[in-house]
This record gives sequence, C-alpha cells and structure tokens, in this order.
Amino acid sequence: MKEGKIKNTITRSFELQDYKIEGTELSGFWADLLSKEELTVEVNYRPENKKTFSPEETETLTRKICKKCADFEAQLPENIKCEVTFKDFGEKVYKTDQPDFELQPREIDEIQVAYRFFVAYYV
Repeated sequence: MKEGKIKNTITRSFELQDYKIEGTELSGFWADLLSKEELTVEVNYRPENKKTFSPEETETLTRKICKKCADFEAQLPENIKCEVTFKDFGEKVYKTDQPDFELQPREIDEIQVAYRFFVAYYV
C-alpha cells in the first residue's frame, strides 16, 4: 500500500497475509472503510496448534502487533496514521508515538484487535 508523500484519502488496505504473525492463525478478519479518511481492520489471532496463549506469549504477541502497526504506518503517506485497539484488554489503544505502551498479559485463547488507519491532518 505504498503511496505518495501526502494523501487525504485512504484508498486501499494491506493484504490479508500482511496481518499474519508467526505462531498464530487468523480466526477472523474484517475490513471496514468507515469513510475516505478512516479504515478499520479487525483481526483475531489464535495460537497455532494449541488452545491458548500463555501470559508470556500474550506479551510477545502484543509487542509484535504494535510493531506491525508501526511498520504499516512507515509504509503510508506521512499524514496517515495507524493505531491498534486491543479489544480483550479493556479497549486499550496503542498509538505509534507511545513508547511506554503495556498491557497486563494473561492466558487467553484469542487476541482480538482493530487496526485503525486514519488521515491525521489534511493538506
């Protein structure tokens, strides 16, 4: 989804495989273009070949999801931002300019997140 320097609309999303994380399988994937300026992509991550994520795996996966959001943002025009809402953790939101983001990791059978891409400012 690499586009020009600045863009006032969101025209497409990343591919399904771009959201995959090693050691997980996607148990749900929905993209919703809310407007020309906002796209949400909901993804449910389940552990591959077992029932639950341990607290340690949950913490590792959380970091990988945050990094994925930052990687997405780095590929976008500079005025389009990415943030992630962790639905199973009180709707806690990670923003890419937030270095001290932490969740209370726990054993969980699925991690549901919503990546949000939005136009942060207009040119």
